[in-house]
Amino acid sequence: MQMYVNYFDRFVKTAKENPTIGILLCKQKNKALVEITLPKNANIHAREYQLYLPSKGELQKKLLGWIEEQEAAND
Repeated sequence: MQMYVNYFDRFVKTAKENPTIGILLCKQKNKALVEITLPKNANIHAREYQLYLPSKGELQKKLLGWIEEQEAAND
């Protein structure tokens, strides 16, 4: 994923934009995968402020919750 983030920063992102971060959320049968990539010395700007980024485990739980909600809505 870092390769895609680097490519985006070099060839797509404008000079006025902040460095790109990558967050990958994937669903597997009974499992969720979360990967996060940040640029060196990253200063993260977000709409919502938290003192820390959620851990991979917390993001996995949230992703599984979203999946369950979607599956319940589709039934």
